[in-house]
Amino acid sequence: MKKWIWGVAGAALIGAGLGACWYTGSEFDRQLAQQIIKLREQSGIELQWQPSRSNLLHRDGEMRLIIGPEALAQLDDELSHGEPIMLAFKVEGLILPLYVKSHLLLDTEQGSLAPLLASQGLKEWRLELSSLTNLLTQGSQSKLNIAALSLKHEQGKMTFQPLQADYSGDLVGNGHMTLNWAGMSLHETQSGADMVLADLKGSAELRDVDGSWLSPQSDMTLASFSLQQPQDGLRVSLQRLTSHSRLEGEDAQTLSNRYQIQLAALDMANDTDNLALTDAKLDLEVKGLDLAGYQALSAEGNLDQQALLAALDQVLGRGLTLTLTDLSSRLNGEPASLTGELTLASTTLASLAGEEDGMKALSGLFQLNLSEGMGEAVPQLAPMLLQLQQLGYLKVQQSNLKAELKLQEGKLTVNELPL
Repeated sequence: MKKWIWGVAGAALIGAGLGACWYTGSEFDRQLAQQIIKLREQSGIELQWQPSRSNLLHRDGEMRLIIGPEALAQLDDELSHGEPIMLAFKVEGLILPLYVKSHLLLDTEQGSLAPLLASQGLKEWRLELSSLTNLLTQGSQSKLNIAALSLKHEQGKMTFQPLQADYSGDLVGNGHMTLNWAGMSLHETQSGADMVLADLKGSAELRDVDGSWLSPQSDMTLASFSLQQPQDGLRVSLQRLTSHSRLEGEDAQTLSNRYQIQLAALDMANDTDNLALTDAKLDLEVKGLDLAGYQALSAEGNLDQQALLAALDQVLGRGLTLTLTDLSSRLNGEPASLTGELTLASTTLASLAGEEDGMKALSGLFQLNLSEGMGEAVPQLAPMLLQLQQLGYLKVQQSNLKAELKLQEGKLTVNELPL
């Protein structure tokens, strides 16, 4: 009797599992068809799916991603006149009860990249995307891996270091994304120019609000960047750049957006001048942003000129306040800082662009502080600083050069002197 009961229970479980797999496969087919249509309508990118094995437990095949001139134009207008870009992927899909486990691998023998990769002996190069999706809850976890790549040409060499991106969220786009990229380097043979970017890391929260993607919070860190152009005698070196942004709702109709940037060091030099920025900081907050207008502007690539102007007018119509808590750095060792607040009253784009009354919508007060030794530390600034002191636009106070910039009724004054 017990064996019979266990047998029935086992058969029921197997039947339930097979039924769940059948449902998952059918739901996968339905949602894939929807996503193909949605992607084409929203971005102009065409997705083609050609199955090679489709049964209860598998969805294998080939997927082609075709980026046409209209979609390319959103990146660069010049690309709108070029040929479409086609990428082909080999797809393996495993159907589990309520879950689909997928693996996409770039087919290096097909598509727009195939001739280049073949000429460089890079047919084994891997670009792959793995994902696990629950079609019932719409939850998804994805991982993108791009292997190291080195391209050589008579004009130079480009080396692309490994990149990994992870996403955890839903199929709509609400989730968390992280990026880890070891960097890249470029070398031009003729000019001897070199560019190196190393260790870029970032993360972002993503939210879909009425069809627009917003990022409530994002972080980025760049370890280093360098550029050398021997022909021009130019040398640029950057060390540790970090940024943080936070977007919050003030109320049902407005947003506040805060940006914070820190830079450890930036050295710029040529054959005659040298400028070193160290301990650079930016802390900026914009309050009172119109939510609907901001959403429209965030989808700028999909707006025509008339819609873009209307979105700008919507933002300007509510007005906003910009608070500069900190903008500071050391220039060749000498400190400089700017703080203050700027308010934009309710206005329109046409009024703001007006020659006489446009500036009346703006009001603000800023404080500029420079070290008195700035002219000696940065000789190229010395003549301008001396002239501003003579005009009264800079005043010496306690070993500092100070200026109060005031904007009111469309008039700008510096230390109460008209500019």
